[in-house]
Amino acid sequence: MNFSKQFQKVIKNIEEIGDMSQPRDMKVKELQLTTLPIDSVSPFANFESRKFNWKYFAGELAWYLRKDRDVDYIGQFSGFWSTLTNPNSNEINSNYGSLLFNEQLEWVVDSLKADQNSRQAIAFLNQPKFQFEGNKDFVCTMYLNFFIRNNTLHMKVQMRSNDIFYGLTFDAPFFAFVHQHVFLWLRDTYPELQLGVYYHCADNTHFYERHFELADKILGEEIKDEDQSSMIIPEVFFTIEAGKMLLTEHGLSFIEKVNELIETEKPTQQEFKNILNDFIGVVDAKEIEDGVPEIQD
Repeated sequence: MNFSKQFQKVIKNIEEIGDMSQPRDMKVKELQLTTLPIDSVSPFANFESRKFNWKYFAGELAWYLRKDRDVDYIGQFSGFWSTLTNPNSNEINSNYGSLLFNEQLEWVVDSLKADQNSRQAIAFLNQPKFQFEGNKDFVCTMYLNFFIRNNTLHMKVQMRSNDIFYGLTFDAPFFAFVHQHVFLWLRDTYPELQLGVYYHCADNTHFYERHFELADKILGEEIKDEDQSSMIIPEVFFTIEAGKMLLTEHGLSFIEKVNELIETEKPTQQEFKNILNDFIGVVDAKEIEDGVPEIQD
C-alpha cells in the first residue's frame, strides 16, 4: 500500500462526500467515520508540494521516548505545541509516549501472550482527566486495539478527531513504530508471527481552511512508488517491566543523536533522515532493487 496515494484519496473523499463546518469559528472540510488501512512498513506521506518533515518526525519520536510533556524540547522542532499548553503551565497532554509507554502497552503484550485470540489487548490514551475547562490539547487518540488472527498481528487506532496535515501525517509513522514494536516483542512467544495491517479509524477526519490550497495541489500530483519511503525497525527502543519503561541502548543512542544534531547550526532534513535510517530503517523505495522490503526473522 502506497500511503501517499491513500492520503491523496482521503483528501478526495473529503472533497467529494464530506461536509463543511466551522468549529471555533474556523472553516474546515470534514468527513465522519473513516477507516484507512495502512501498511506499517510504508507509513509516510510525501509529495512535491509537501515534503515529509523528517526533522519534526525525528524530534517528535525522541520527545515521545523521553515521555516529556514540557513543550521546550519539542519546541526546537516546531512551535505548534507551544500554542496548546495547559493553563498556567508549560505542559501539554498529547505526549503519546507518556500515555502509552507504560502499563498500557505492557497490558497489550501480556494479554496477547496469555491468549493469542484475545480481544482485550487495548491501550487507552484519551482519559476522563482531560475533560476540563480551558483544555487546548484534548487528546485526539482514544485507543489502540491489537489482535492476532491467522498468525498475523493487526492494529486498530481509534481517533476521535484527526487533522490530516497536522495529525495523520505524523500519527501514521508513529503508530506504525508502535505496531512494529509490539510485533517484535511478541515474536519471542510466536516466532512465526507476521506483521499485519494498521487500521486508522477516525470519527472525524478533516483539514482547515489554511490547507485548502495545499489539498488541491496534492490532488493534482502524480504519485510515484519510487519516491516513497519505508521503515523496518531493526531492534526495540525500549522495554516495559512492571509498568515502567526502560530505554534500550538503541533507544538511548537515538535520542542522543537527535539531541546532538538539533544543537548544530542549521541541521538539514537529510541529516535527520539519515539518523532515522540508522535507527528505524528508513529507506527510499528507489534505493531498493526489489521494491519495499518485508520484515524478516
